Amino acid sequence: MGRPKLVFDLLMKFWPLSKLANRIGNQPVVGYLVRPLFSTNENESIILPVHEVVRSEESVVLPWELLQPLIAKSDARVVLHRCICRHAEHCATYPESIGCLFLGQGATRIHPSMGRAIQTEEALAHARTAMEKGLVPLVVHATFDAIALGIPYRRMLAVCFCCDCCCTIRHGLRLGPHAFWDTVTRVPGLTVEIDESCVGCGRCVDVCYVKAIKVEYGHARIGDRCKGCGRCADICPVQAISLKLHKDVDVVEEFLQRVERRTDIGKLDGKPRRTPPA
Repeated sequence: MGRPKLVFDLLMKFWPLSKLANRIGNQPVVGYLVRPLFSTNENESIILPVHEVVRSEESVVLPWELLQPLIAKSDARVVLHRCICRHAEHCATYPESIGCLFLGQGATRIHPSMGRAIQTEEALAHARTAMEKGLVPLVVHATFDAIALGIPYRRMLAVCFCCDCCCTIRHGLRLGPHAFWDTVTRVPGLTVEIDESCVGCGRCVDVCYVKAIKVEYGHARIGDRCKGCGRCADICPVQAISLKLHKDVDVVEEFLQRVERRTDIGKLDGKPRRTPPA
């Protein structure tokens, strides 16, 4: 059985130190020392944008088409009684009662004082409620969660429902260290494009966590650092920014394969990777 709430709450007394670590993590010596903590072998987060993404002639609504099979095909589902981040940050904007979902047999080790097991339909309804309130799903496989909850790392996966004001992942993207950025990835096959209607207002630059956007000669440009969160598309006053899926990528298949390569939470029916056409 995992850590009871009393022990977990004691660990959370050190929460303020996480922001301090973020702020000093980009200093030359400290950055070198903390880089191993953000190993991409042990940590990965996939941002699932709440956005309608155009794919060829059809529309794929993300993140629902990714969340639904992930939740349904997992061996087990446990919902935390509260959101860890919003509770720690004393969030005044979103309810802390909308907790993270943990998937896989490892999640069944979560202590009853921390969460409860639920069936597929309740888990899907929980996700719908979170998104309706404006919370953004984030698929997370991190050693921190396993250690804090006292559950097996290789048999669990978290689906967090994040707000901009409290999410520890977003704090890491905003504040650093830069090594943290490598652990956050975009949905497979997702691209962010800016068309010629861009007026170069710079609002997208202001909301980009990873400084992937800059304005050159009156037009915004997006670089390789982009995580595909969709915040720039939502903020653009002339709708010049769009999220699209590559027509040759089966986004659901690629997404489930990526999860299967990291952790065993059930048979997700991921197929062998196809060799793309030349």
